[in-house]
Amino acid sequence: MPPLRSLVSAAGLTTCLLSTAHADVVTSTYTSGSNYSFELEHMPDFDQVRSGLPLSDSGRPGGNYCMPTALTNLLGYATSHGFPSVGVNAADWENEEDYSLITTIISNMGNLCNTGAFNGTSHMDAYDGMSYFLNARCPGCFTITENLATDSTGPTLRSISENNVNGAISEVSYGIYDHIGTDMWGRDVLERDGGHAVTFVRGYRSGSTREIGYNDPDNNSSSTTQSNFSERAYDVDAVPFVSASTLFGASFSADRTGSRIMRTDGGHYRVIDGVIHVRPRSCYSWESSESGWRVVFWDGFAGWTLSENFMPGPPTSHLSDFTIGPLNNHIWFLNADPGDNNSPSKVKKIRLANQEVSSFDLPHGATKLAFARDHSLIVLGARLLSRVHPFSDSSENAPAPLTIGLADDADQMVMDDSSDSIWLMDAQAGFVTKLPQKLDQPGKAYAMPQSDTHIKRFAATGMPDVPLALIDADGQVMLCKADIETQQLVIVENFMVEIHGDEDQPFSGIQFNDEGHLLVFSDAGMDTYEPTANGWHRGYLQPVIKGRSVMASSRTNFDAEIHGGEGWRTAPDTAPADGDLDGDGVVAVDDLLILLGNFGNDNGEGDLNNDGIVGVDDLLLLLGNWTN
Repeated sequence: MPPLRSLVSAAGLTTCLLSTAHADVVTSTYTSGSNYSFELEHMPDFDQVRSGLPLSDSGRPGGNYCMPTALTNLLGYATSHGFPSVGVNAADWENEEDYSLITTIISNMGNLCNTGAFNGTSHMDAYDGMSYFLNARCPGCFTITENLATDSTGPTLRSISENNVNGAISEVSYGIYDHIGTDMWGRDVLERDGGHAVTFVRGYRSGSTREIGYNDPDNNSSSTTQSNFSERAYDVDAVPFVSASTLFGASFSADRTGSRIMRTDGGHYRVIDGVIHVRPRSCYSWESSESGWRVVFWDGFAGWTLSENFMPGPPTSHLSDFTIGPLNNHIWFLNADPGDNNSPSKVKKIRLANQEVSSFDLPHGATKLAFARDHSLIVLGARLLSRVHPFSDSSENAPAPLTIGLADDADQMVMDDSSDSIWLMDAQAGFVTKLPQKLDQPGKAYAMPQSDTHIKRFAATGMPDVPLALIDADGQVMLCKADIETQQLVIVENFMVEIHGDEDQPFSGIQFNDEGHLLVFSDAGMDTYEPTANGWHRGYLQPVIKGRSVMASSRTNFDAEIHGGEGWRTAPDTAPADGDLDGDGVVAVDDLLILLGNFGNDNGEGDLNNDGIVGVDDLLLLLGNWTN
């Protein structure tokens, strides 16, 4: 079966969810944003400090390899949970016999992620490396999404836990921030100075009590042995702050609330600001008779499996448009009647974790909606186009909605992440318009090619040189480039697809998945077409995925202007203080007992000055770093 991206379809409707009724999921509940619990067992906990990896600037082998190690934990979990092609399925990972094997895998992952011995891994390189590895080992089996903090929004304990309830496994990064003062409005200003990557295994909140559990790659000082797998647990606090490198620069930034991991050492602000989610691809199918969405998930072996559980939704006749939130947390949908387009309107959304339906205010009536690459919501109305920020904090400094007027009508809209563009189509007038997703520059109009029959739909291909595909009522697909000089769409390639469905509505939409395959939807099901050396080859009809559909993208909101600086590279956590023998972040009684238990021995446990024996000098070092 050709690999597919996560989908949502109406009268077949589809998106991404993996059933969490697995034996390794201890608890998986999401009642609300202030009441949730998720815990996962059997996640590997590999050590990053290991012989065979490059030395960091402090002389620790693998000292800057926290990110590739945290990602290797995810690979190990996927390998033993239904996807053996990802890695070595039978390895006893805590057994020293497999130590060198894991070192090799971490080293390879570091190469894919462009990890530097002295400066660690950038988030974007990690995302690209993980995507490449999984798509090479198990093509089409996984959706890899990520979320990075901006000056107004970012990942939190809640959003990470919610994604895991929805079926993800996750790498979590926290920035190590220094408090540099307060700005003119009295807001705390934090400057990011590197960060650390861990593997998420637990998230909990009940009222004001928040807790996080993760497997930390940097929890072992020995470079030749694998430590026992163990979870670290810390309290989490919600902190408002401004991320900036200067107090003056903070004046131009919005404030946001981040999840601070409360640890006792160093006095740093450890704020969650990056995450990579991995989940098996899956979808929802619309059942009009039930007025809801039905889960359809892809497990890589048995194909598509239809769930018996329905999620609430409007009747098909009342559905105008729908899409998937950028992190696969919600289905967002519009009712068929947009009402007065000059008045504010609402979009409804259903939370996948608990089937909660809520509304979000739009700046005007809407006919189409989609998410841009930076996670902002793009709203199309009658000669109006808006950009709003549903994930930013509701404060006076949050980005305001931006609305622009359109010279002509547009009845269709697609996002082109390859160029950060919005494409609008006025099929009746016969042209498309390209605008930047930030709506900060004028649009460019292009005449559509002539066709013997009416062009019905269009889609973004994801290919920068050939960005658009048009399809007419007869099933002719036209792959087009945009010629700036002639201001026309030029057909690069065209071919016919087989159409299923009735005469009035032979097909309901086309899309391209991550692998560049064309998906054609009708009431009869989904057809797939794969490009080959001899043209486009038809795959098969999948009847459980029907009708109008939209795919959840494997996308990134990386912005080089925000995240390109050295402070956004993943560096090792602050070096553990001499004497922190159990790796819990403090020098305390348990560490003293470990040292005294090895006093006079030469086994290295407690040999803090590396003189070959645990003695008085080591004891003095430990006591000198005793945590108050």
